Amino acid sequence: MSSRVVNADPFFWADPSVRERMHRDPASLLTEHGICPPADAPLPVLHDVIRIHWLLWRNGALVPRERFAIDPADEGLLFGRGVWESTRTVGGVPWLWDDHVARLRGTAEALGIDLTPHRLPDSTAVTAYVRALTAHMDVVVRLNVTAGPPGRPGVVWMAAQLPPVPPAGLRLQTRPIALREDHPHLSGKTFHYAYRFHTADLARRDGYDSSLLLDPAGNVLEASHANVFLRFDDGWRTPALTGGLLLPGTVRGHLLRSAPVPVTEAVIPATSLGEVREAFLTNSNVGLVPVTAINDRSLSVGPQTLELKRWLTGATPVGA
Repeated sequence: MSSRVVNADPFFWADPSVRERMHRDPASLLTEHGICPPADAPLPVLHDVIRIHWLLWRNGALVPRERFAIDPADEGLLFGRGVWESTRTVGGVPWLWDDHVARLRGTAEALGIDLTPHRLPDSTAVTAYVRALTAHMDVVVRLNVTAGPPGRPGVVWMAAQLPPVPPAGLRLQTRPIALREDHPHLSGKTFHYAYRFHTADLARRDGYDSSLLLDPAGNVLEASHANVFLRFDDGWRTPALTGGLLLPGTVRGHLLRSAPVPVTEAVIPATSLGEVREAFLTNSNVGLVPVTAINDRSLSVGPQTLELKRWLTGATPVGA
C-alpha cells in the first residue's frame, strides 16, 4: 500500500467487518475507540478522523492498526529501548521537523540504537502521510523507533492524532525531580516517559495542571511535558542545560535562536520565582501556553507573552 490512498472506497484497506461499520456508523465506531466527535460532525470529517486514527506509517507504507505488530523480542517493547518525537503539522507540514529528527538521532545514538538516517521520513514524506489521511486537516504526528530484537533492526513507524486544543493557561506546582543526573533516558524523548506523566498526575491531584520540576539543588528545570520561559524585570530566561536533567525542546531552541525579544539561558533558583512577571510553557504539539499560577501565586497573561504567542503562531514552519 503506497503512502497515497487513491480509491473510490475511502476504507478499502480495512478488514471487511470493520469497513462496513466505518461506512454505516462511523461516529459510534470512533466513540468505542475513545474519540467523541461532535453530534453534527459532517460525514467527510468523520471519515478523515477514522483514517487519522486507523492508518499508521511504517517504512514508507500505510498499515491499518490491526495489521501492525512489534516483535515480542524487541528491546523497545521489553526494556524501553526506544525513542520518539512528536509535533503538530501546519498546512500538512511537520513543524520544526529537521530539529526533531536531529534530536531523535542523537537520542538513539546515546541509547545505542542502530539507526541509519535513510529509515527516517523527511518532511516531504510526513506531509504525504498526513495528506493520505486527510486533505485539509492538520494533525499531531509521532515518529517512533525501537531498538529491535538482538541482532536485528527495530521498527520505525508514525502515528497521527487530532491536535489538542491549547488551554488558555496552566497552573504549575513546584516539585523536586526524583531522578539522577546525566542519564540519557531523561534528556531525550525515550520510551521511559512514564515518570513525566506521573509528575503531571501528582500536580492534578493537588488541583494544578502540571508540575514545575526542580533539580536536586532547587533550580527550575521544566514542566512535566514542556519547557518553561520566565520573565523577570531584566528580561526573559529559560533554564540552562546543566546536569543532564532538562529535556531541551525544539520550540525552546527555536525561541532561543529567533524570538523577537531576547531570551537567555540561565540557572533559575526556585527561590526567585516570586520575582517572575510573566511565564509560559512551550512544546511542539501546542506551541505556547501561558502560565497563570505557580504554586499559590497568580500570574497575569502579560503583553510580551501574547506578543510571542502571536509571533510563534504566525511563524513559517521550519524544516519544510
